[in-house]
Amino acid sequence: MPDLESNYNELISRYKEVAVIGSVNGLLQWDMQTIMPPKGSERRSDQLALLAGIAHNRMTSPRIDELLTALEAHSGELPPEEQANIREIRRDQKKAVKVPQDLVEELSRHESVCHEVWVKARAKADFDMFAPYLEKMIALVRRQAECLGYKDTPLDALIDLFEPDATVAVFTKLFDEIKSVSVPLVRKIADAPIKSDRAFLHRDYPIELQRRFGEQVMKSIGFDLDGGRLDVSVHPFCSGGLGDVRITARYNPNAPQQAIFGIIHESGHALYEQGVRADTFGTPLSEALSYGIHESQSRMWENLIARSRAFWTFFLPRLKELFPTQLADASLDKFLLAINHVQPSLIRVEADELTYDLHIIVRFEIERDLFAGKLSVSDLPRAWNRKIEDYLGVVPPDNGREGVLQDVHWSGGMFGYFPSYSLGNIAASQFWSAMKRAMPDLDKQIATGKFSDALTWLRANVHQHGRRWSRDELLQKATGKPLGTADYLQYLTDKYSDLYRL
Repeated sequence: MPDLESNYNELISRYKEVAVIGSVNGLLQWDMQTIMPPKGSERRSDQLALLAGIAHNRMTSPRIDELLTALEAHSGELPPEEQANIREIRRDQKKAVKVPQDLVEELSRHESVCHEVWVKARAKADFDMFAPYLEKMIALVRRQAECLGYKDTPLDALIDLFEPDATVAVFTKLFDEIKSVSVPLVRKIADAPIKSDRAFLHRDYPIELQRRFGEQVMKSIGFDLDGGRLDVSVHPFCSGGLGDVRITARYNPNAPQQAIFGIIHESGHALYEQGVRADTFGTPLSEALSYGIHESQSRMWENLIARSRAFWTFFLPRLKELFPTQLADASLDKFLLAINHVQPSLIRVEADELTYDLHIIVRFEIERDLFAGKLSVSDLPRAWNRKIEDYLGVVPPDNGREGVLQDVHWSGGMFGYFPSYSLGNIAASQFWSAMKRAMPDLDKQIATGKFSDALTWLRANVHQHGRRWSRDELLQKATGKPLGTADYLQYLTDKYSDLYRL
C-alpha cells in the first residue's frame, strides 16, 4: 500500500504540472484575443508552441506510463475517485503518445498566426486572405486525426477530442431528431399571427451601461468577480480555471441583447469552472466532462433561465433603470416576445434559440464533407452560402462576419467542436427538467432574483464531479436517464407554442 500511495501521489503531481502549463497557455490565449498588440502574434506563436511542446513532453514521459501501469494493476484497492483519475489520465496519455511532439508544436504555433489572419480577413470579408492559412490548419488536424486513429472518418477522431466517444454517426442521428421538430416549428411560427415588435432593441444603448448591467447579472447568478473578470474580444469566450476565470463579450450599441445573452452564456461556462472542488483542482476530477456538458451550462443559463418570464420579471425593472428612455414602451410581454423572436438569421451567436441548431448543422455538415474529401477550402464560401440558404432561407452578403468567416473555431483548429453546442442544448434541457422536479418553486425563486438554489443543484450534480463518470453516467445520476432529445424537443415545442399561440 505505501508504494501504491506514493505512486498515485507522484502521478497526480506530474499531471498537475501539465495542468499548470495548460493554464499558462490559456492565459496567453486570453491575452492574444483581448489586448495583445497585432504585431505580437509571431512571438506569441513561439511562446504557445514551446508550452505545448513542454506539456506534451511531460504527458508522454515514460514515467507516466510506468506509474499508470503499476497503479492499474492494483486499481481495485483504491477509492473510486482515485480510480477515475487513473482512468482519465490514461485516456489522456494514450492520446498524447500517438501524436508526435513536432506536430503538437506546429499546431500550436500555427494557431496563433492563423487567428491573427482570421481577425483581419473577417474584418475585410476577404476569405482569400484566410484560405492558405486555413488549408494549412486543416492539413495539420488531418495529420492529428491520422495519428489518433478512427473507424469511419478523420472527423470522428477530432470530435472525440471534445466529446468523448461521440462520432459523426451519433451526431447525424441527434440532428435528424432535432430537425424533425424544429424545422416544422419554425414554419408554423412564420405563419403565426403573433409578431414581435423589436424596434426598441435598435435604439442607442451606451456600451458602458451594457457592461454595467452585464456585471450586475453575472454577480446575481453567482459569478465570483474576485475570481474572474469580464473583457472584450472579437468573439466571446471563457478561459481559465478556479480562482481566475475570464470571460469576454462584444457589444453592439444598437442591439443590447447580443452582449447581454453573450455575457450570460459565458458566465454559464465560468460558473462551471468556479464550481469545481478545490481539493481536486489540477486533476481530471476538476476538468469538464466534455465540451457538450460545458455547453449545457452556458446554454441553460443563456436560454432556459435568462430568456424566461421569471428571469425578466426580476431583471427588466433593473434594465429599465439603466435605459429608461430606450425601454419606456417595453412591457414584460413585449420584451419577452422580442428576446425570444424566431427569425432565420445569418450569425450563429445572435441566432434565436429555435434556429440555433440549424446553424450548428450547417457547420457540422460542412466539416463532415470537408473531411470526407467532398469539399476543398476554396469550396467553403459557396458551400456555406448554399447551406445557410437551404436551412435558414437567408444568404450572407459577404464572406465576413455574417458569412463563412464569422466563427473563430476553424482558425484555432477546433474542427469537430460545433456539435457540442447542440449536445449542450439537449443536456441542458434534461438538467433543467430534473432541477424543476427537485425544486417545484424554481420559477418563483428566479422571479425574485434568487439563483442560489439552482446554482447549488448544478454544483452538486454537475460541476463537482468533473470527469469522474461518462456523459451518460452523469446524466443518469443527475436526471434519471442517459442523453436523449425528448426533454429538449418538448421544451422547444411547449415554449414556442405558448409564445406564438400555435
